[in-house]
Amino acid sequence: MCLELTDFFPERLRYHWTTLGLHCETVREIRIRVDRKVRVVAEHEITLPFVYGERELEDIFRYLCHDSVYAYDEERRQGYLSVEGGHRVGITGEVTRVDGGYLVKYIRYINIRIAHACKGIARTVAPYLQDAGGRGQPLNTLIISPPGLGKTTLLRDLIRIVSNGEYGFRGVSVGVIDERGELAGAYRGSATLDCGERTDVVTGGDKGYGIAILVRTFSPRVIAIDEIGKDSDAAAIVHAGVSGCAVFATAHGNSLEDVMKNKRLEELIMLQIFDRFIILSSDEKDLRYFEIWNREGVRICGRNLLQGPVS
Repeated sequence: MCLELTDFFPERLRYHWTTLGLHCETVREIRIRVDRKVRVVAEHEITLPFVYGERELEDIFRYLCHDSVYAYDEERRQGYLSVEGGHRVGITGEVTRVDGGYLVKYIRYINIRIAHACKGIARTVAPYLQDAGGRGQPLNTLIISPPGLGKTTLLRDLIRIVSNGEYGFRGVSVGVIDERGELAGAYRGSATLDCGERTDVVTGGDKGYGIAILVRTFSPRVIAIDEIGKDSDAAAIVHAGVSGCAVFATAHGNSLEDVMKNKRLEELIMLQIFDRFIILSSDEKDLRYFEIWNREGVRICGRNLLQGPVS
């Protein structure tokens, strides 16, 4: 992970950031809009006293691409870049059609989402995600929340806990499918965020390919996947299940009913693929909460505060 916010900016734009007293540990997002004041989302939203124009946004983008813009065309098609440390940089503006898809031609809006490895954040949910036999075996789990509430952070810590054998888990091999490099902070194939001692990571490719590689050659006990919802995702999860792997996954939504509006996710839920559902929410003070439901639709844990990382 980056140590300073200045790591996201070329040298000539770093001066402002050195005087603000802001740190990566407390900042969640940096929102940059052409000819508008920069805004930082931390505990509260902060409006900064400076503005970037078109040239500055282009310079930031080129810097994050290490001046190899064309090497990042595939990510640009998807509207984001993954940078070292697991941070995701959203980009948009004017798009153009290229080879049946779209590519951002003029970048006018940038959102830097800063990844945080909050070790211990999952300790309060861990006891609910184990088999009833006291053997510390992980159960198939789907984490559901709206964007920005930390489902990827929670998933990452669950991976670490299960891999290391903490909070009642035995410690087993975990395979991570990290398509965007955000879950494990994968950079050039290596995880830069702590995902545990027994974890192997597949970066790039789709979920089906990653699961096939892991099942054939690494024999994971758990497979972890971020942000499911496509037809191919459902097929990949079924493959993992019939291969004897437990599955940890996340999906966008406000509730179990909301997620079931997605036909493919509804099919997985009706097949009772998942044993546990963790629903994340927040309040007006931006405190995060969780509820846990079992496969029969019974709430087994009411709304509780999601505790911060262990100090």
